Amino acid sequence: MCQLSGLTVLSVIARILLGALFMLSSVAKLSSMEGFELYIFSFSFAPFDVCSVAARLVVIAEFILGLFLFLRIFIKPVNLVTAVSLAGFSVFLLWRVISGDAESCHCMGDLVEMNPVQSLLKNLFLAFLLIVGWKSVPKVYKYPKLLPISLIVLSSATVFMISPPDFYFRSSSESNDLSAEAFRPVADSLNLSEGHRIVCFYSATCEHCKHCASKMAGIIKRHDIAVDSVSVIFMQTHENQDSVVTEFYREHGEGLELRYSTLHPYTFLPLTNGAMPIVILMDDGEPVREYDYISIDEKEIASFMP
Repeated sequence: MCQLSGLTVLSVIARILLGALFMLSSVAKLSSMEGFELYIFSFSFAPFDVCSVAARLVVIAEFILGLFLFLRIFIKPVNLVTAVSLAGFSVFLLWRVISGDAESCHCMGDLVEMNPVQSLLKNLFLAFLLIVGWKSVPKVYKYPKLLPISLIVLSSATVFMISPPDFYFRSSSESNDLSAEAFRPVADSLNLSEGHRIVCFYSATCEHCKHCASKMAGIIKRHDIAVDSVSVIFMQTHENQDSVVTEFYREHGEGLELRYSTLHPYTFLPLTNGAMPIVILMDDGEPVREYDYISIDEKEIASFMP
């Protein structure tokens, strides 16, 4: 009898630990949502706005699953959903390993950098905890139906309140920072005054610029936009700017190395009024649309470029 009681306690502990790890993973992703949604977008299976919502749904689902494991709610269905989730993510990670991907898979957000192999090992440990806690005894609550519904609604609302998708702000977010008059002679000198073009203004040390570069690279790849119609203007931040840009593209260019120029801060900052990143659509040297990171409109960019 004592042995059975000991096994039951071990099962409960394993389940609580498993739930806590799921919730930790969810919170870690939420704290670095920009990187997680860009990681999903990098696979080019859907528009950025869809990937943005999908990223938050993953965070919500992971947190709710962890919470239900922790609180021992709906033992059998939660067991099955957890097992299927671990199996599905493990198949995805195995595919990334076979593809030679050694970059972070954002399983723990930016809290812990884990490559696909390390994440697979983590999933094996989670599967072990699930097996140990499989026959855990359900906990009885006073309101067995109201509690899970309340947790789902509260968790979902909290995630979208803490980290709303960019399109929530797109209609009210406008970028008008570029000094068009000052930019015209610069565009002429950089041969940017013919045809439809995309011009991006970045600083290689700016975190928002890094995210913007990943986002724009994903849009360019997904819509087969000709790379020779896209130019990047970097603010000069280092003496050896070429090596800095090479590293910038390696980490945030999604395999693209776009044509670039550099401008001294005394020239760059008056052009952008100190704002960065800026993305502009140009028609024969005339800026026709300007975006900051949040207001980038994938559909509009794709329809503008031939």
